[in-house]
Amino acid sequence: MKNKFINRIINYILNRRRNKLEKTIEKLKPRVHSSSTGKTLVTASDVMVLTANTEKIMDSLDVEVKNIVKVCLNNPDKLLKYIEEHSTPVYKMPCADKILSKIGEEEGFIAPCSGFKAFYLNFFTGLFAEKKLRFSFKASEMFVLRDLEINVYYMLHQFHKWYAFKKNLPGYDEKAQRLFKENLNTMTDGADLTIDEIIALKDAIARDSQAAEFVIQLAKESDGARKALDKMKNDGGAEI
Repeated sequence: MKNKFINRIINYILNRRRNKLEKTIEKLKPRVHSSSTGKTLVTASDVMVLTANTEKIMDSLDVEVKNIVKVCLNNPDKLLKYIEEHSTPVYKMPCADKILSKIGEEEGFIAPCSGFKAFYLNFFTGLFAEKKLRFSFKASEMFVLRDLEINVYYMLHQFHKWYAFKKNLPGYDEKAQRLFKENLNTMTDGADLTIDEIIALKDAIARDSQAAEFVIQLAKESDGARKALDKMKNDGGAEI
């Protein structure tokens, strides 16, 4: 049963998420944008908007996350406790997946937002999780999950994204997240996007893809996950 669940999670990340996002990246049209601070090159595979600090954070991110989560692989609730201890509320409520789908969100980490989406999140988390209503058109980052047993691999994917947000990596502003959610299931060639929107979308995709790759590599290190991955390859499933 455990191996089947690992198989399903990894297959989801590889086939339904990472592949779609990679195809979106490939379709984005190359552009060059100049500003007072320098030139930004937007190509089909890269966005060269790197600072020394961002590169340093990127290089250390996976190592830091792995050091945190290695003691939590058999108890994802410890990850939720860690998240709450670092000033991000965690809400568990019935039908969270259905409630979130109405606003194009998924279970797990949700970046700060405003407007109707924020009002909706505040209302339902207050109603079901806090037992009191909250009326506000601004919402800080949060975790929202069904009140069920947590699958550790799905949780690690969301935790990695949250940790990158806490490290101030780009891709979590409202524009980036809106474009990202819109392109999870439909792809764009970028023809109708501005330079800023293309950069925002690429940043958001990069954060999600890095989180997916982290989970895949971590899963390969466990015997159960390794067998599941081998079966996927032997059966003609996702390429690793």
